[in-house]
Amino acid sequence: MDLLKVAGSAVLLLLALAAPLQAQPPPGRPAQHDATAAATLKVWSRPIAEFRVPVRQVPPAARATNAVRRIDALPDDGRSAAIHAERATVGDLRGMIIFAGAETLFAIVDGDLDPTSGETLEGVSARAVEQLRAALQARTEQRRLPVMLRGLALSVGATLVLLAALWAIRRSADRAHLRLTSVIHHPAISWLGRDVWPLLATLQRAMVHATASALAFVSLYLWLAFVLREFPYTRPWSGLLGEYLTTVLARLGAGALEALPGLFAVVVIFIVTRFAVRAVDVFFRAVERGAVTLSSVQADTARATRRITAVLIWIFALTIAYEYIPGSETDAFKAIGIFTGLVVSLGSAGLVNHLMSGLVVVYSRALRPGELVQSGEIVGIVHEVGLLSTKLVSPKHEEITIPNAVLAGTTVTNYSRLAGEAGAMVSASVTIGYDQPWRQVHALLVLAAERTPDVRKEPAPYVLQRALSDFAVQYEVRAHIETPEARFRVLSDLYAQIQDAFNEFGVQIMVPAFESQPERSVGVPKSRWFAAPAASPNESSRKSA
Repeated sequence: MDLLKVAGSAVLLLLALAAPLQAQPPPGRPAQHDATAAATLKVWSRPIAEFRVPVRQVPPAARATNAVRRIDALPDDGRSAAIHAERATVGDLRGMIIFAGAETLFAIVDGDLDPTSGETLEGVSARAVEQLRAALQARTEQRRLPVMLRGLALSVGATLVLLAALWAIRRSADRAHLRLTSVIHHPAISWLGRDVWPLLATLQRAMVHATASALAFVSLYLWLAFVLREFPYTRPWSGLLGEYLTTVLARLGAGALEALPGLFAVVVIFIVTRFAVRAVDVFFRAVERGAVTLSSVQADTARATRRITAVLIWIFALTIAYEYIPGSETDAFKAIGIFTGLVVSLGSAGLVNHLMSGLVVVYSRALRPGELVQSGEIVGIVHEVGLLSTKLVSPKHEEITIPNAVLAGTTVTNYSRLAGEAGAMVSASVTIGYDQPWRQVHALLVLAAERTPDVRKEPAPYVLQRALSDFAVQYEVRAHIETPEARFRVLSDLYAQIQDAFNEFGVQIMVPAFESQPERSVGVPKSRWFAAPAASPNESSRKSA
């Protein structure tokens, strides 16, 4: 946050607000060609009188120009008390003439009165005399060196106070940001399966920045009003700023009072909704733990049902509370709602697809956390099943995120669901030539499976002959293991034991097949099983000891 840039922009804006507005001609008709356009007589930024009609073919704008020229020609001797008004009638014109001593400055006639406000010549001329005296007095004060020095000194002091305030606001904003980050930061704040902490952090920074900018703008506003008040020429601008601030505060106060009943209704709806969401949360968490049993809601779908129900309750509550939100009936609020709906509708096609696919994945109960599954070529243990995506942990301890739209359109193999008491099953295939007795091959495969660690003795491993190919027979050994998570390590050990068993008994493995019988058996004798740099089991045990 750069408060200096904010300060510069705010000063320009405040100067534009404080600048006196000049009388503008009606659109399409320039003032120099319109003899009937009203003109405001201003002296030293102070409105003195409003000229609405020409006098003796002199248009209002020329009347104001002539009056300014006469007033500027007055000597700067502090005789503002000599300004007075006298009634006069010239032909068919009746009005009040404003004098400075015996010198005529300007006249106010009946046609200059506003017919809708009930003005009188006496009231308008008295106000003009008072304003003109104040303008002449300000002109006199402005040319006094002590007044200028005092204004400059106070302005410098106010500027130093402003810089200190801006520095304090920036330091406070930085501390507030760090404090909020340390209080609400959580490493895994998620919604619909997505990490929303970066969004919350951005929103937090934006709120702190907006609050600091608002405080800086208020400080600049007060500083500018104070500085303008210290110089006679710009004192009316300070009054305009004060009047504008008072008007805004009054409107905000009136709006706040009018909004209190609606805000009370919104708070009540929020409290009731919060209570309902908590009750639903407690109920479905009990279902998720198994403490409550429902035929229509399973324990593994209770989490998703809880979230969906909470979202629906909040949407229903927002629908009810919408008409009580202050400003909801305004066109601007409706336009924002339409724009938000349009943006959501255009950008949510993919999101809705993922959400619907997530519902299919969750309520089909194809996946549960902790299960070993395969989707396409991806194999891993289910870590989280969300409404938008599903996370798997691969055997290499890599987290893999699969969008539910992809998962719903892919065949999923679940290795854990039907494991039961017998445990999960693993299998390994080999091809052996027709010159080897199939009973021997069966025995070797069962022997290899029994030698493999973590393979269960019961149910016992068994062998299937899957195919009689052109040059070899395809065998498959199947065995049960304790946990599905050990599948890959057990398969590696099983293949190693198959190699050792077949080499030990001199049976050649043909993978995937062969076209001619080799002259000698292709195998590794047991004497070469632990060729360097491999270590024998005895050497490994000695090194461990």
